[in-house]
Amino acid sequence: MSYCPQCFTEYVEGVAECSDCHVPLEDGPLVHCKKCEEPVPATDTFCDHCGVLLLDAETDETPECAEHPDSPAMAGCIMCGKPVCSECANEIEGKYFCNNDTHYTLHQDYAVVYRSSAEYEAEMIRANLESAGIDTQLFDQHGHVYFVDIGEMALVSVYVRKDEIERAGEIVQAILNSPPLEDDVDPTGAPA
Repeated sequence: MSYCPQCFTEYVEGVAECSDCHVPLEDGPLVHCKKCEEPVPATDTFCDHCGVLLLDAETDETPECAEHPDSPAMAGCIMCGKPVCSECANEIEGKYFCNNDTHYTLHQDYAVVYRSSAEYEAEMIRANLESAGIDTQLFDQHGHVYFVDIGEMALVSVYVRKDEIERAGEIVQAILNSPPLEDDVDPTGAPA
């Protein structure tokens, strides 16, 4: 058997490339994480979904913690991949994170890339990300039973898949750093 290292679709013998992802297939059986049971590449050290260490402690060399080099890592941050020991690992809803607080805004392998109190701003960011081929999800606190228009609960969050967070963040920063359009300029160059 062989499988796609991106979408984990299994293929029969003789197929060399994934028909959806267009990447070369990996040989061997598909491996599943012993904690979350999600499919993972056989060559990974940590599970991409929950962060648990995939290596066999008796036969494989355990990586060192990034913050405490004398301590063995027990997991890897699912956002940045940094190895973490039991002292600095943060487990939230069965997923491991490093000490970077911004990594905690994750849900079902989607991470927050942008927040706004204005729905039209979040929709504009979403449209730009989707035009760049990045799958996005919106979570709008305004649309729930209790209408809240102040603080954290008033936000509209734009989520992207965690493996797209870096590219999506660059696109969002480019949008936010672009100069504003002048309303009084005619696109033909004629004075207003």
